[in-house]
Amino acid sequence: MTLTQLQVFVAAAKAGSFTRAAEEIGFTQSAVSQMIQSLEKELGVSLFQRSRSGITPTSIGERMLAHARDILNITSCMTEEANVARGISSGTLRIASIPSVASRFLPGLLGSFRKRFPAVDILLLEGDSDEISNWLHSSVVDIAFTVMPDKEMQTLPLLQDEMMVILPDTHPLKDSQTLRFSEIAERCFIMPKDGCIRKMLQENHISPTVTFEVREVYTILTMVQEYIGVTIMPELYMPPVIPKVVAIPLSPPITREVVLAVRNWQSISPLTAEFAVHSQQYVKGMELTRQTH
Repeated sequence: MTLTQLQVFVAAAKAGSFTRAAEEIGFTQSAVSQMIQSLEKELGVSLFQRSRSGITPTSIGERMLAHARDILNITSCMTEEANVARGISSGTLRIASIPSVASRFLPGLLGSFRKRFPAVDILLLEGDSDEISNWLHSSVVDIAFTVMPDKEMQTLPLLQDEMMVILPDTHPLKDSQTLRFSEIAERCFIMPKDGCIRKMLQENHISPTVTFEVREVYTILTMVQEYIGVTIMPELYMPPVIPKVVAIPLSPPITREVVLAVRNWQSISPLTAEFAVHSQQYVKGMELTRQTH
């Protein structure tokens, strides 16, 4: 068993096709097929189900895939540590993020990190909390920005994200300092299609009459602007430029904690550790800037 075989195995699973995997990693289709067959023969199990539409990992293939990713991660850590010892900062950093973080401050954070480490390749995946947990468990990503992570994950707190009531900017309650849910309970409610938001509202005994459930934040805000309904969403969901709406803190306040999550802080690579420290410093600076304005 070789590292190249494991790299081909992971690439094939991701591509869903030996042909596409070959194109992505620069091998011939026959070479990819032969390496997978050789790996299957050595392990004594079938790693993929083959069909005309492509390939999918078998049940044992899924488990082997997780081990293969772990092995490749370990070798990547070894390479990174050797590079650090030689004064070279390079490698690949695989990050996952919930959409609100990805749109609000992640672009600036990644830009500042790339200035420090221009030789680092960054892969960014965007998903909900459940998807991110699966990616971390399966070693698809190294580190993630998320909320309400699995208890098995190890986390580092970043910031508190407050839940806001969103109203049209001509609404009679638009100048309120805070709003209780009872003041908007009879309005049509637009629920953001985010399981974490629904769960947070339920945990705080808020049960709106959901008229619409919408995924896109800008669509929700435009619907609020047009008096179609009201909504409650985290402050980070709000884009820098918004339609004609106002965001008013909920009373009593409800906040969610945005965290950095990994499987185990003791086993992360030097590059991932550097990114975690950089993220904390960036968010702290962002918060200080916001407080002074």
